[in-house]
Amino acid sequence: MILQVALDLTDIEQAMSIAEKAARGGAHWLEVGTPLIKKEGMRAVELMKRRFPDRKIVADLKTMDTGALEVEMAARHGADVVSILGVADDKTIKDAVAVARRYGIKVMVDLIGVKDKVKRAKELEQMGVHYILVHTGIDEQAQGKNPLEDLEKVVKAVKVPVAVAGGLNLETIPKVIEAGATIIIVGGAITKAKDPEEVTRKIIDLFWGEYMATIRKAIKDITEHINMVADSLKLEQVRGMVDAMIGANKIFIYGAGRSGLVGKAFAMRLMHLDFNVYVVGETITPAFEEGDLLIAISGSGETRTIVDAAEIAKKQSGKIVAITSYKDSTLGKLADVVVEIPGRTKSDIPTDYIARQMLTQYKWIAPMGTLFEDSTMLFLDGIIALLMATFQKTEQEMKKKHATLE
Repeated sequence: MILQVALDLTDIEQAMSIAEKAARGGAHWLEVGTPLIKKEGMRAVELMKRRFPDRKIVADLKTMDTGALEVEMAARHGADVVSILGVADDKTIKDAVAVARRYGIKVMVDLIGVKDKVKRAKELEQMGVHYILVHTGIDEQAQGKNPLEDLEKVVKAVKVPVAVAGGLNLETIPKVIEAGATIIIVGGAITKAKDPEEVTRKIIDLFWGEYMATIRKAIKDITEHINMVADSLKLEQVRGMVDAMIGANKIFIYGAGRSGLVGKAFAMRLMHLDFNVYVVGETITPAFEEGDLLIAISGSGETRTIVDAAEIAKKQSGKIVAITSYKDSTLGKLADVVVEIPGRTKSDIPTDYIARQMLTQYKWIAPMGTLFEDSTMLFLDGIIALLMATFQKTEQEMKKKHATLE
């Protein structure tokens, strides 16, 4: 979650003083409120960004017209996020989003005054807005309304992060967290407090219960997956890989992105074990020749650069070991040996935003290829353990080959 402090004041010095205390308390975003902007203009945004360059500055313009113009003005004065009204014309919102993209900032659309909030939220998501705000205004609060009535419905309807505002305090914040809000906007509970820093710290402490739950769940989910991978390893596949490695003249390892980092870690350990090993793409990597082995790592088995390398290795009459989740992929079909490492299946992919994953309603918190990469890393560490035993190499012997120029 993100704590955004709404500085709905009219005195710039007072706003800066409270912002200072809120920042010390751990506030993530500082909002230059609408009253402050009306009183001081874009100067207030500029001063806030200059004073707090390490915080996101939200310009609460509540733009109703000329979206492109007002977003550009805010961006030029240091705003990171600009608010647009959800009741504005679609063109106003689309123009605002287009300009925001050009300047590298974000658009938050405020649903205050919108009758059918769920319907409008879906439309806004299609327009490409970055955040949607479920907002109960001060006048609405005076009539007994609160944002919880609409928040959960909007959260379930869209995948973009949902912000919430409207009289939130230490008692009500846990409820909006439970409802799935990602950005918690607090105004008076902080700005009117005797000690804004202390109240901010207490709110951040509320967040950390959810933060720790998320971290623990992610670790447990990844560990559960790795245990499944370990149990599903096929003897013939692992044996084929190890036999190919032992018989190779030179071993070349290739992976892209995070898979490439996993490959480099494996290459380093093989070097410690006296294998003639190289990482594809390094400046000292020699030519691939007959009798050499390429270990290609690609979860999808379709990474173009990896497939191209495998095709070259094939033409050079070398062997290929593919580590992939899909044995029938292009890479898998090129390989002499395929080691299958399952990644995330389609049924595991969450359909809603991660805020609800934080409430442990979904199985996987690991994004994209994380499960494949983590599982591959540990599988390859297992291969190293096997090779150590096979060649009777001790840790002390391996340390002698460890880099000394570090």
